Amino acid sequence: MSFGPIVWSIVAVLVALVLLALLALPVLRAAGRTTTVLGAFTALVSDRGGLLRARLAGLRVRAGRRGRTGDSSGSPQVDSSVTVPVTGGAPQ
Repeated sequence: MSFGPIVWSIVAVLVALVLLALLALPVLRAAGRTTTVLGAFTALVSDRGGLLRARLAGLRVRAGRRGRTGDSSGSPQVDSSVTVPVTGGAPQ
C-alpha cells in the first residue's frame, strides 16, 4: 500500500503543529509570569507615588501654617495653664 503526497503533507503538518504547541507553551507561561510581575511592580510604584503625593501635600500644609503664624515649629500653640481633670482613669 502506497501513501500519496497528500497523506505525507498532512502528517508533516500535524507534526509541525505538535512541535509548535510544545514550543509555544513555555513562551506563554513566561509571558503570564511577566504580566504578573509587571502588575505587581505597577501597583508598588502607584502606592509609592501616592505616599509621596500625600507627604508633599502635608509639607505644603505645614509650610503654609509656618508662613501664616510665624511659629518656627509649625505646631499649634497650646495653653499650658488650662488643666482638664482625668476621670475614670488609673491614679497618677
